[in-house]
Parts: sequence; structure tokens; C-alpha cells
Amino acid sequence: MAIYWTTTAASTPAFVTIPDVGQINVDDTVCIRVVVPARKQRVHMAYTPFPNTPWDSVLLDLVGQRTGVSVPVDLQPVMDIRNTFRDESHVYEADVRLRDVDEYRAEGYVEFRDALWNCDGELAPADYIPEPLYIPSTLRVDVVDPQKTSAYDLEWYMELPLCTDLDVEGRWVSIDALPFNTDLVPPPDDHGRVWLPYTCRLRRIEYNEFMQCLKRQYPLMHWFGDSNLRRVLKKLTTRGDWCGTSDEHQTRPCICEDYKEEFTPFNATYRELIIDFDETGGQMLTDKDADFLHVPDNQTRIYFDKWEGLSSKNKPVWHNSFEESVTGRFGIPAVAMISLTNWDAAFDTRAHFALELERLFDIVKQEYPPTTELIIRTGQYFCCRSDYDPPDTRAFSRLRNAYFDQYVIAAFQEQFGHTHKVRVWNVASISEHRPWSYRNETTDCNANHARSEIVEIENQVLFNAMCN
Repeated sequence: MAIYWTTTAASTPAFVTIPDVGQINVDDTVCIRVVVPARKQRVHMAYTPFPNTPWDSVLLDLVGQRTGVSVPVDLQPVMDIRNTFRDESHVYEADVRLRDVDEYRAEGYVEFRDALWNCDGELAPADYIPEPLYIPSTLRVDVVDPQKTSAYDLEWYMELPLCTDLDVEGRWVSIDALPFNTDLVPPPDDHGRVWLPYTCRLRRIEYNEFMQCLKRQYPLMHWFGDSNLRRVLKKLTTRGDWCGTSDEHQTRPCICEDYKEEFTPFNATYRELIIDFDETGGQMLTDKDADFLHVPDNQTRIYFDKWEGLSSKNKPVWHNSFEESVTGRFGIPAVAMISLTNWDAAFDTRAHFALELERLFDIVKQEYPPTTELIIRTGQYFCCRSDYDPPDTRAFSRLRNAYFDQYVIAAFQEQFGHTHKVRVWNVASISEHRPWSYRNETTDCNANHARSEIVEIENQVLFNAMCN
């Protein structure tokens, strides 16, 4: 490995290597290494990474040539002092577990050097000019199952236990490859691929069944989040009818921006909503004299607080809702769902976000007893561009969003893992595993919303985890 540290961009492009290229068995790991040679003539001194994060943002996948399965490579800096210096070459590695029989090739590029992925504070987003990776054509990994005993073979998928977790690793598979009735699993995305976890089975849960489950187990929930949760609520209140047809899938609200569309069940401009659900769907509670503390018989209630994360973009400030106790006004819920990262990574510094997160922890401790389950929803996956949307230019980047998510998840687990049930609804991972060309389609959506078909699949993960 020593030779890697002597390379320079003048003589060598960034490249991918697999030390033990060849054949492995299903469920084995393969080491992937990326070297980004030093480029001392163009070093941006203002940008710095978060502690223990890389200088360079490298987007890399291992892609099955037959199945199209895309496996993200989570590269980490090699433990070497030279990796901590801005103007040195940088070496990254990852052990990638491969579970599907196929021939895999690496695909990707360098998104940013010199920590340009992290425009924290007043720094402007850097131009998104991907730098090619040199990937030799001979660099491939063959995954085999010589004994035909793989538990991940699709022939055995229907034998897996039902999913009960919100964060499960999986892959996107062409619906034409399924050897069973496709109605038994969640519906496909807009490219005819279905999300199938490796170690458990997702079943298709209709909205009527989900509502019956909520009545029994979660009659009251509190949700805190941005417009991505609003899109989830549009599905719930209409029992899946919102963006429910193939023609509607091609409309702008279903693809991206739904803020201004006419929507009867609730007013999307309200900051606080109470939505009661019965067998016909969900409807915003408008009667000011209604009993806000008690859920009507045979119904389910969601209190929704629309916020822009913990950022300064909230008007009024996000904690204003808690000045008069939320549980004192609306009851103690079975679940409190908290969605962060999207606005926080875009508009806040990590240091200020950490302070606001501590304030949120104090509030959660005051409001929600150990009987309330905490569901932490990740931000939406972001990639393939920089944001230049004046006057509110956003500091999005793939790595920045991912590290905000990691920070939030670790902090909640540390604060509440010993007192509450804490689960992570990892919607970012679902999109990250899509083929790169599908992920790249979000560049046409300034709001970075998931398409309605992906919202439906994210919902099915939630339905299974809550009701199986």
C-alpha cells in the first residue's frame, strides 16, 4: 500500500482497486480500495471535513451485470496519519458483503475533493464537477453459490420471516425476476423494480389493514417533520389513492413538488394538524371545541407538527410548539416520530445543530415517557448535484446529509436507548440502493422529494415494522 501515498494527480487519476479480485461465495465480503492522488496545485483551504470523515467524497457502487443489483460502497479512510492531511494522497477502503449471485463491476466517480462536500456555515456550495475514476475492465467480482444453498436466493424469499424492523438491508430486483406472485410484495418503483430485504420478507399491507393495526396498537401518534412526512400523510389520509394511478405518477406533484396542489383531507400550509382516521380515510380536525386529549372510539389520531428540522428557517422557531406541553394538549402517544437532517444539513452548521438537538432531547425527556416509542426518520437520500437556489442556497451534499443522519441516530441511541424503544426508519438507504441512473433523476426535483412510488415503498416498510 505504501506506493499509493507517492501518487499525484499529475501522473495518476483517482482509481479503484480490488486487492483480491476473482471469485467469492455468497455472503462473503470483498475489499474495495480507492486512491485519490494528491493535487497540490488546487487546494481549497476554506473547506474542512467533520472530525473522522474523509477529505474526498467518492460515490461508488458494485453493480451486478445480470441482475442490476446495486450495492453502495461505504468507503472509509484507511488508518494512516497521511490520510488526515489535506494535501496528501488519500486512501479509502470498504469491506462489501455481496449476497446475490452475479458478476459485479465497480461504477462511480469522485464527487468532491478538498472537503468541498462540506460547505458548513457561510461557505458556498462548490460546483458539482464529477471526476472520473479509473476502473480497469478486468476489475470484477464473481459471486457464486456452488452448492445452491443460498438463503438469499429469490426462490426462498417467501420462506423468510416477516420484517419487523425499520432499517433492513436489501436490494432492488426487477419485478420480472420474481418467481412468485408479485402481489405478495410491495409494489414496484417507476422502473419496475421492487425493494426486497435480505433477511426478512416484506408483505404488501393494504391501507385498511394498516389502519386497523393502528387502532389496536397505536391509536395516538405524534409526528414531527417536513414536507416529506406531509407526502406520507397524503398517502395515509387517502388510503393510498393520492398518486395512486400510473397516469398520476407522471404528474408534477407525484414526481416532486406537491405543496400547491389542491388537497381536501388537510391544509398543507398549516404548521400544526390533528388528523383523525376511520374506515373511510383521514380528515383534519377543524372543530376548535373538539376533545384534543382523547381519541374517538374506533379511530386513530396523528398530531403532525410541520417543521423545517431544527433550523432557523422555522417561523416561528421549532420549539414554540412545546412552550405549552404537547402531551398536555394532545395526549401521550404510543409513538413519537421525529424527522430531521433535510433542512438541518441544508441551512445549519453542525455546531449549532448540535446545540438545538440537545434542546430537543430535553423536550423529549419532559414530554415522552418510556412507554412512548421513538421513531427517527432519516433525511431523504441526496446525490448527484450541488444546490444553487437563491436566495436560500442549500448546503446539501451526499456525504454531508449522510453524516448528519449518522450523528442524529447515534445521539438518539445514546440519549434514549436505555429508557425508550428507539427505531430508525432508514428511508435514505432505500433510495441509496437504487441504480445510479434512477437516483440521478432527483436532480430535476429541487425539493429533493422522493417520487410517490418510492413514498409508497417507504410506507410499506413502516407498515410491516409496526404491524407484523
